[in-house]
Amino acid sequence: MLGLGLGLGFDQRLIAADAGNDIGLAGGVDFGVGLYPASLPAGFSEMTGTTTSGHDNYGNYQYSDGSVMVWVPVFYYKIVGNAVTIKPESAYVDETAANADGFALHRAFKDGGATKRGFFVDKYQCSNNLGIASSIKNGNPLSSAATHNPFAGLTGTPANAYYGALDAAKTRGSQFACNSRFIHTALALLSLAHGQGASGTTYCAWYDGAGATNYPKGNNNNALHDTDDATVVYTTDGYSNCGKTGSGSPFPRTTHNGQASGVADLNGNMWEISLGLVRDSGNSNFYALKESVAIADLTSGTSTSASGNEAWGNTTHLATLYDVLTAAHITNLFAWDNYGNGANQVLSEALSGNDYLLTGLGLPKDATAQSAAGTNLFGADGLFEALSADLCVLSGGSWPHAARAGVWAAGLIDGRSSSRGGVGFRAACYFV
Repeated sequence: MLGLGLGLGFDQRLIAADAGNDIGLAGGVDFGVGLYPASLPAGFSEMTGTTTSGHDNYGNYQYSDGSVMVWVPVFYYKIVGNAVTIKPESAYVDETAANADGFALHRAFKDGGATKRGFFVDKYQCSNNLGIASSIKNGNPLSSAATHNPFAGLTGTPANAYYGALDAAKTRGSQFACNSRFIHTALALLSLAHGQGASGTTYCAWYDGAGATNYPKGNNNNALHDTDDATVVYTTDGYSNCGKTGSGSPFPRTTHNGQASGVADLNGNMWEISLGLVRDSGNSNFYALKESVAIADLTSGTSTSASGNEAWGNTTHLATLYDVLTAAHITNLFAWDNYGNGANQVLSEALSGNDYLLTGLGLPKDATAQSAAGTNLFGADGLFEALSADLCVLSGGSWPHAARAGVWAAGLIDGRSSSRGGVGFRAACYFV
C-alpha cells in the first residue's frame, strides 16, 4: 500500500488503486471526493448515491449520529508558478517516486507517523445535535461564545473558548478531532486546481472563465449573501448575519469542488478553529505539528512538561509535538496582508522541509507572495498577520469579511483562550 516503500509487489500496487480511491480529474465530475477504499469503520454507512458517479452524495458517508462526512482520497500535487497539477494515489508507488517526478504528497495525508490513504472531513460546520457536535445540513453552527450556539451546550460542557473545540469534537467519538489547517488547506488546493482545470459550470458551479471570481462562494458579505455573487443566499440562524450550516443556495456554488458532493462553507459564514500551527506561550516561534503526531490525540490543555498531548504550551512542551517553523515574512503587522502579489508565485513548490510545511499550512512562501490587494486567483483572501502567544489558527473567514474571507483565509490574531461568536469548527478523522 501507499507509503510502504519501493519494495511493493505488483499485487500490492493494484490494491493501492482499488475501490475508487481516486481524487478525480481537475475540472471534471467527482473531482475532490472519492470512495472509501476499505470496509467502512464502525458507525459509518453509505448514503443513497455514495457510490454513484455524479450523484449529489458521491463520496459522502453518514456517521451514526447523523453527521455527513466527505471522503477525500490521498493526492499528490505539483506547483509551477501559480499553476497546480493534482495526481491520484494510483499515479505513484509511494511518496519517494512522486518526489522524483516533482510531485509532493500533501501534508494532510500524514498523521500519527503514517501515510494515510485519505481523510474524512465534515461536509458542514458543526452544530449541536442533542449534545453532539454533528455535521448536519441546516444546523445552527456552534461557536466559542456563550451568546451564539455555545460549545458549552454540548455533552460534557466544553469550554466556550477556542480550545473547547477539541473537547467538542470528542462528543461524537474519540476518533474525531477538531479539523486541522492541513486538511483545510488540502481542500483549498483542490479548489484552486479545480478552477484551473474547469472549462464551464457543469462540474464546477462557481466557475468564472474570466478568472475574476473563480473560487467557492459563501456567506461573507454581512447580509447572508456572497460578496461576489449576490445570487448565493443563506438562511439565517438568528444571530447577526450568520447562516445555517450548508444553507447556501445554489448549494454547489458553496462547495470546494463546485458540486453538491463537496465540502460546504469553506468561504465565510464562520471562522473555523484549525489545529497544526501554534506559537509557544512565550511567543517566540511558530510551530508546525510533527508528522508523527495524530491530531485525534491532541488535547485541549496547555503544558510546560516535556511530555503529554496538550496542543499548547511552552517551548519545552511544544518541542515534543511540533517542529519549529521558520516564517520570517509573517510579522506582528496586526493587519490584513492578502494572498497574491501580481504574477508572483504564492505557494512553495518544495517537496519537503520548511517550505513544504508552509504550503501544507496554506501560508505564502515569502513576502513577495503577499500584498494589500491580493489577487483574484486566491480570491483576494486575507491573512490576518500577527504574532500571538498560544496561537490558535482560524480558517475561512466569517460572515462580515467580504473578499478577505475564502478558502485560503487565515487568522493569526487569537490565542487558545479567545472566545468569539463568529468562530466555530468542523471535525475530521483518519482511518486507513
